[in-house]
Amino acid sequence: MYLIIINRWWLIKSMLKKLMGLKLQTKLMLFFALITLIPLISLGFLTYQVSSNMMKEEISKGIMENLNQVNKNLAFFSKDVEQLSNYIYRSEVVQEKLAKSTDRDNLEKYHDFEEINDLFDSILGTKTWSINLYILGLNGDRYFTGDYLPLSYNQISENWGLIRKAKDANGAVVWDTHYTIKHLEEQEVVLRVGRQLKNEKNEPIGYLIIDVLEPSIAALYYSNNHNPINQMYLLDSEGYIISSNTSKITIGTKLSHDSLEYILESQRGFFETEINRKNYMAIYDTHADTHYKVVSYVPENEIIKSSLTIKYLTLLLIVIVFIIASWFTYIFTNTITSPINHLKSIMRKVEEGNLDVQFESKYTDEVSELGRNFNIMISKLKNSINESLEKKVRLQQAEVKALRAQINPHFLYNTLETMSAIAKIKNVRMISDLAIALGEMMRYSLKKDSELVSLEEELFLLERYLFIQRTRFQTKVEINVLVEEDSKNLMLPPLLIQPLVENAFIHGLEPKIGKGELFIHIFKEKEYLMIEIRDDGVGMDEEKLRDLHLLLETKKVPLNIGIGLENVFKRIYLYYSEDYGLSIKSKKNEGTTILIKLPVTHREDKA
Repeated sequence: MYLIIINRWWLIKSMLKKLMGLKLQTKLMLFFALITLIPLISLGFLTYQVSSNMMKEEISKGIMENLNQVNKNLAFFSKDVEQLSNYIYRSEVVQEKLAKSTDRDNLEKYHDFEEINDLFDSILGTKTWSINLYILGLNGDRYFTGDYLPLSYNQISENWGLIRKAKDANGAVVWDTHYTIKHLEEQEVVLRVGRQLKNEKNEPIGYLIIDVLEPSIAALYYSNNHNPINQMYLLDSEGYIISSNTSKITIGTKLSHDSLEYILESQRGFFETEINRKNYMAIYDTHADTHYKVVSYVPENEIIKSSLTIKYLTLLLIVIVFIIASWFTYIFTNTITSPINHLKSIMRKVEEGNLDVQFESKYTDEVSELGRNFNIMISKLKNSINESLEKKVRLQQAEVKALRAQINPHFLYNTLETMSAIAKIKNVRMISDLAIALGEMMRYSLKKDSELVSLEEELFLLERYLFIQRTRFQTKVEINVLVEEDSKNLMLPPLLIQPLVENAFIHGLEPKIGKGELFIHIFKEKEYLMIEIRDDGVGMDEEKLRDLHLLLETKKVPLNIGIGLENVFKRIYLYYSEDYGLSIKSKKNEGTTILIKLPVTHREDKA
């Protein structure tokens, strides 16, 4: 068996492979045959399902409305029974009899019994209900309308279910389902009403019990159930059968069907189910106040046996399928084959190196969308090539200009060494230290031809520069540098910090009248290396700051690659992507803050 399945699978796989290898026009014709044949085969089944589902839904909704009316009738009946109990509860005759002594003579008890019977006759005289009334006095009196007094009613036990509920209700009406099964169908007690009777002093004097017999309940739904095939049940909130149009023996038992749990969880609706291996529709409705549920099981074959729409729906679908198949084949032949061949020829030109091609189409289908995406790809490819060339040229220009800006650093370095030696001979220590610091700066700029250097090396250059500026400005400028230790081994482009610090002195602190402050903070923040340079110099006005932001956003900063803000910005842009760079905040006469954001780069990352 297993080998047969494998052989069939390989056969199907080989047939599909041959099918997919056919020309597009051939496949379209085969598809035309399939899309015509498949709907015709499935049409009968489809239309049958549609019509039967429509009929089941409509008929189920109609039956559900009938069930809703049965629930309303039951609610009206419940209110009438409660009104009857109110009449007895307030009856002066009942109050008087139940207040009498237990030891009165039999003649008086007989007269009392006759008066209560007259009360019962006046209450039930116009009623067609099948109910029994029982008044159980705490003084031992027993009054009832039935043929006999049940033994459970003769002795009042306040722990018995209905009596206990009535006592707990403290004079209010309580309902209880009768779970005992009797085989007397015509006199079946299905519901009980209990109520504690009280005198004017609110003291208990007895209990009222009303037994509701099954015919009273059955009369509420027999008029709404015209089809005897339908199975109808009246359930309480826990799923016990109060009444049924099927076997009366089931009354008082819990409905034994798999659908009960679903019915108890929801308020109303209908769904498909099975009874004795036959398909039924379960339709149910719940009353909001009484919480009783009316359930009807209707055979599906009774619902869908007359569906005249199937024939007309089948003919209509056959015509629609044929028209759609013909139109689909025609459109596919003209809107798929031709654009694909056109796109194929354009791709050949791109393979030959011609990027000045465009796919044009007057349609908006998937092939046209593919062509538009191809145009976007070609455009991005051209822009990427041009941008790469432009970056390469700009970097070369920056390197050339940087070399020009050095103004023969070898000569300057040797001159500074000579100046330092003369200053030591003349015992002018300050000039010697300045010359050494400037010389080390020149030596650093001479040897830094690599792309990235460590932050520690950059700080070496920064310290020499700050020494010169401290010597120059003395106490006019207070300089504070804060660097996280674990950041010193990170890599960054050379000559990145010192030009911005120099910019802070030239444009911020030097023009300021009075003492100034410079703060340099270097730290890591998540995956970024952050360099903050803040001064409290003269700052910039809003117009100048806005123009500077515009230049940074449009990447149109002039290529004055020597020192300063332009140099740093352009080199960050050339080294990294647009996710990194610098931001500027400034306010007139309050100072300027420059924040550089670089990626965290370790030595091994550089390698």
